[in-house]
Parts: sequence; structure tokens; C-alpha cells
Amino acid sequence: MIVRPYEQYDEQRMCFQTAQSYMGDYIDNLNIDLEPLADRGLVWSGDHEENVYAIGGLLPLWEGRAQAWMLMSPEAGKYMTTIHKAVKKSLIRSPFRRVEATVDIGFKPGVRWMKMLGFELEGYMRAYRPDGADMLLYARVRR
Repeated sequence: MIVRPYEQYDEQRMCFQTAQSYMGDYIDNLNIDLEPLADRGLVWSGDHEENVYAIGGLLPLWEGRAQAWMLMSPEAGKYMTTIHKAVKKSLIRSPFRRVEATVDIGFKPGVRWMKMLGFELEGYMRAYRPDGADMLLYARVRR
């Protein structure tokens, strides 16, 4: 797998894992151009042999604060070591003092990954997802 800057339409080359299938319609209707963020090193894709297995990045909210996000295919698990290293490097190099991320309630691998990346649990967010489901809020703060 290689991790490279996001390219337009990468999301159309990826099958979302079942746990993230609710994001499909939301992303189709989202009017955010990710390419300028990719040019700044803030959005990337992981692909192997023309298949996209992960898309993620940091969405700036204001100076010093960003929202981390990640979309993965069901096959992404076999590439988690590469994905983890790329995300860790991105967080270390990022210009943001505070990076937030959300994890589905009960998604133990996501909770474990947040801890491995240095995030701390901050709270329970009711009706946060586009479909109204609850999420956990994590943050990684540089002092």
C-alpha cells in the first residue's frame, strides 16, 4: 500500500466498511473540495493496485484546531500498520494544537486506535452522526 495525497474521485474507488456506510450519502452531498487540503498535506488516500482502501485527513476548523476523519474499506485491516504510521506522522507534523476525532459507540477497534494515536476521551456526543446515532469525542492536544 502507498499513502499519497488525495485525488479527486478517490472516494468513488472505495467501498465503505459496513460501519461507515451511513457516510456514503452524506459525502455525496458534501460540497467540500478536498484537493486544496491535499495540496497542504492534510488529506490523503491509501491505495494498493488501483484500489483505494482508506481516505482520511485533518479538516481545519480554525487556527490551531482540526477535526480528524477517516473512511475505510472492509479490506483496510490488512494495511493498518501502514495507515497507522501515516496518520501518526500526519498528526506529529500537523500545525494544529488540538485535533479532535469521533468514534462510534461500541466500536472497540476505533477506541483502541484513538488511544494508540495519543487521543484522550473527552465526552459522549448524543445524536452526532448524520443518522442521529451517538459518538464518542476524542482529542489530542499539544501543550
